[in-house]
Amino acid sequence: MERIKKYLKIPKIKEHHLKKHIDRKLFNRLRIFFVIVVILVGLMLYDVFEGILGVNLAFGGFIPGLLIGFFASRIFLIHWHEESAKVVSRMDAIGVIILLCYIFFALSRAWIFEHWIHGAALTAFTFSIMGGIMLGRLLGMRLNIKKILSDRGISFEDGNSH
Repeated sequence: MERIKKYLKIPKIKEHHLKKHIDRKLFNRLRIFFVIVVILVGLMLYDVFEGILGVNLAFGGFIPGLLIGFFASRIFLIHWHEESAKVVSRMDAIGVIILLCYIFFALSRAWIFEHWIHGAALTAFTFSIMGGIMLGRLLGMRLNIKKILSDRGISFEDGNSH
């Protein structure tokens, strides 16, 4: 495993240079979102290769999900905390409204789409939507963190500070 990480240049989490600049809870949330994205996209691709879901329908759910997720990344307000000198997140009023809409959509998506898609294809289509949403949230949060760190002169990629 170490050879693979070294070959792919994947930093160890405990040695990651951003860990000292990002709140532990936020860093863990990013890791969890990444794992969920990998699983959901894997399920979506599996369903496409097995013929359960067509490519057009898979991307027809994934792309709008990506946009919804990018918008939903606003659920948590990400900002720089001066005292701890870290990027932290908290939920704001707009975030609460977005969260409520997000929960409503998550609970009713099967009912909304079952008018057109049925059975295993509905489940696969739901995976594609959720994969897009989670990737959108991950990318939105990552962009916010990157902007905040770059405003502070902290490089997001290589660990060098300016």
